[in-house]
Amino acid sequence: MVSQEQRESAFLWLLEHLKKGQVAVPIIAKEFTAEDWAFVLEGLPKDLRFELWKTLSDDKMSPVLATMRDDSREQLLSLLSNQNIEDVALASSTEDLVEILDVLPNRVAKGLIKKLSAQESDLIEEALNYSDEQLGRYVNHDLYTVNKSVSVESLLEALKADVLPAYTDSILVVDDTDHYLGQVDINQLFTSAPDTDLIQLAEFSDRVLTADMELFQASEAVKSSGRSMLPVITKDGRLLGRFSVKDAIDVYQEYYETQLSHMGRVSDEDLFAPVFTSSRRRAVWLGINLITAFVASMVIGIFDEVVAEVVALAVLMPIVASMGGITGSQTLTLTIRGLATGQLATSNLRALGNKEVLVAFSNGLVWALVVSAITSMWFDNPWLSAIIAVALIINMLIAAISGICIPVLLDKMGVDPAIAGSVILTTVTDVVGFFVFLGSASLLLV
Repeated sequence: MVSQEQRESAFLWLLEHLKKGQVAVPIIAKEFTAEDWAFVLEGLPKDLRFELWKTLSDDKMSPVLATMRDDSREQLLSLLSNQNIEDVALASSTEDLVEILDVLPNRVAKGLIKKLSAQESDLIEEALNYSDEQLGRYVNHDLYTVNKSVSVESLLEALKADVLPAYTDSILVVDDTDHYLGQVDINQLFTSAPDTDLIQLAEFSDRVLTADMELFQASEAVKSSGRSMLPVITKDGRLLGRFSVKDAIDVYQEYYETQLSHMGRVSDEDLFAPVFTSSRRRAVWLGINLITAFVASMVIGIFDEVVAEVVALAVLMPIVASMGGITGSQTLTLTIRGLATGQLATSNLRALGNKEVLVAFSNGLVWALVVSAITSMWFDNPWLSAIIAVALIINMLIAAISGICIPVLLDKMGVDPAIAGSVILTTVTDVVGFFVFLGSASLLLV
């Protein structure tokens, strides 16, 4: 089991060597789980990520892909050929394959399903009948079941040769049609008469999960049950699979990471997603923010008689500050997440900074044109339109740089960037925005 400190140390080692063109892995990486490899890959820029991916053994590729965040997984798959994807998918477990199919084009996904065995194809199709928020989509099919007619003696003999799946503290009993009848604690087998049929010991309690339950609700049920896993059944009582404590922990971790990511409206975005992808996703929220900024500007415009000589500047000032603020908060959230998970270090800080500056410039250029056009129609002043366009671009660039520098500096000072970062960022974007906007106006308009 690799500790968080060891994993972060190995990540930094890999990052340094990959940047030098040395494709090698540290000795500790032999103990890496799929979660550890996913952590490392998500912290690497796109080109280095692919170089490291090629060093993984075939048996690791599928579980690592399934463990990665959706956006990171999609970015990595975009680097692979269809044949590579097919090879990885066909070597996947049913649970891993469901995760991978989610981000594949429909044509490729359908082609893969046709190449699966009849049993695997049925499991995949059943899983896809559930939404990505329901338990049935991600249920674990690795479970140990026995028929109701099996005796205690026969089961104990079979267990000597069989290996139980991890997180198994009870045997699940089913009938001839795989309908769930109950479970028997493994410890109870050693105190029961050898000729006792399992159906006599099976306990059917309310500690059962249904396939249409929400994932978070199922996790809560497992946590409060006191068991290492709970059976999952369909509406008609057929045993579909199981949901373990480990599965519940994974759901909790993803849930709380998502909550953190949504603070900046960047969702599950990959640290090194392409500039166009990041720009497109964030542009929507910038557009929404722009609408609210214009509303605030119109409210200020009501008092134009009081500030008659500078009414246009007063009306437009909040737009400059607001657009810079949301740009900085998006970058700030990504940076804080990277620092919290250990995926951001000195070695890859410049790569993230370059990417974020390009994203800010792309969005700044687009929205500067929109704002300048509206300003021109509103005030019929081309100089004012040019001033606000330049101010927007400069402020959004400064905001992106600040969104990286502020949390990094606060972290080095021992101050929690999640608490203080947004306050400092807002101050920076307001001061810079107003200074550039009003300073330019004083030179060109007055």
